Amino acid sequence: MNKTTATQNGFTLVETLASIVLLVIILLSFTQLFVQTNKAANINNEKLVVINLADGILEGLKAKPMKEIKTASDVQDYFKIATNPAAPPDTITFNEKAYTVSYVASQGTEKYGRNSEVELKIMKVVVTVTAPDGKTKSSTEGYVSIE
Repeated sequence: MNKTTATQNGFTLVETLASIVLLVIILLSFTQLFVQTNKAANINNEKLVVINLADGILEGLKAKPMKEIKTASDVQDYFKIATNPAAPPDTITFNEKAYTVSYVASQGTEKYGRNSEVELKIMKVVVTVTAPDGKTKSSTEGYVSIE
């Protein structure tokens, strides 16, 4: 009789397949993590864009001389293109996306300290920028001087 010794070292086919299956399961869970991280990064990027656009638009309004406003209704009309051709835009295209911009202006007559907003020739402006998806919005407010 011929004696053979079973001294072969290595993995069997079943062990190899089991390790491959475990490796695939682990890699798929990491893939899902990367997909979720990418979605969160895109949402945060969109938030940053609308925040910076709103701030930038308000700063642009502060730097631009505004016409004399005689009545309270003129404050709101300033931002309507139909009544003021020099009004700021209602949409801004950035990164090949159209963002909607809305303005709310007010000018109070109540006095803060010694003077009112009318006497100081300032108006409060709230700029709201909405992303194209309609879900992401940002508002910023500030005072704009009137010449």
